[in-house]
This record gives sequence, C-alpha cells and structure tokens, in this order.
Amino acid sequence: MHRVTSLSFLFFVAISFSNIAWSEEDKQSKADYAVANILFDYEYGSEFASYRIDENGFVDLIMASNTPDEIFSEILTRMQNHPDIDDVMSSKSGPACKISNWKQ
Repeated sequence: MHRVTSLSFLFFVAISFSNIAWSEEDKQSKADYAVANILFDYEYGSEFASYRIDENGFVDLIMASNTPDEIFSEILTRMQNHPDIDDVMSSKSGPACKISNWKQ
C-alpha cells in the first residue's frame, strides 16, 4: 500500500512540473504572438525591429534609430498594455532604416 501511495505521489509531482513547463512556454508563445501582431499593424514595423522574449513574457525590443518618436511611443504603449506581455525594455538603437515614410 505504501508503494502505491509513493508511486501516486511521484506521478502527481511529475504532472505538476510538466504543467509548470507548459505554462512558461505558453507565456513566451503568447507574448511572441502579441509582439508580432502589434508590429504587423505598422507598415514596415516588423522589418525594422528586433526583439527577444524570455520565458516569462518579458520583451526586449530594439527599433531602428530613425523610427519616428510617435510610432515608437505607440508601439511601446501597446506592448506595455497588452495582457500577454509581462514587461518591455525598449530602445531606438538599431540600424537606421531606409523607409522615410512610416505609416500606421
């Protein structure tokens, strides 16, 4: 009987840890999807931005150095307010893009 209880406990622990791993991967996937959709809403936005997302949904975003301030601010605000994105660190320190007419 003790052996059955121990095996049941080990099975429960294994299932619990697998759920934790899935939820962390899910956070990263959801944040990635959110960032991609936000950037897609801006013409050329996804071409002149690079980003990294950690397992907790934290986004590190680098936009082109000549990204208009208004567009940069809009993108950043949308990411900061998105429920699937944990937090955002951003800069306009990427290489300048050749597009001079950004549009939303």
